[in-house]
Amino acid sequence: MKFRHTLPALLALCLSLTAQAEGKLIKNNNYALDVDKPWEEQAYSLPAYPQAADWIEVKPDWLQSNRFFVDGNTLSVGQDGVVRFISRVLSGKVENLSVEGIQCKSNQYRAYGFGDSVNQRWIEPMRPLWQDIVYSDKLRRELRTLLCPFGSAPRDAAQAVESLRKGG
Repeated sequence: MKFRHTLPALLALCLSLTAQAEGKLIKNNNYALDVDKPWEEQAYSLPAYPQAADWIEVKPDWLQSNRFFVDGNTLSVGQDGVVRFISRVLSGKVENLSVEGIQCKSNQYRAYGFGDSVNQRWIEPMRPLWQDIVYSDKLRRELRTLLCPFGSAPRDAAQAVESLRKGG
């Protein structure tokens, strides 16, 4: 009795395995998917230099002597899936600011500008390239973990800020 039910399933499995072994892909053109479109970064202009920032501390490693922060006021989530923010690194009394973005799906980051604390302005990088977040980059790995739940961009900036506050 059980043999009658398993025989058709077994035959279907064998046929699908032979089709897969031959390298034939069955493409269904009945559905329009956005997967084929190449990713495009949306236009982005640098925010104002922070005067009254909402610094949220991020702790990538408890052994770090530097302290890392993200400004909750300027954090944004773009339609292109990039989470953009101002980051602050404190090393003793020295402060470094930068505007960065993390592309959640591709596990990459980019610097949009570096802070000039004397003139209170941003300096744009000469070669603004997307770079892979490597294993040794503990800060950006932690930021991607917090800002990109399940490897995708958060719904909005409020969700990203809440995630930073919980995890940072």
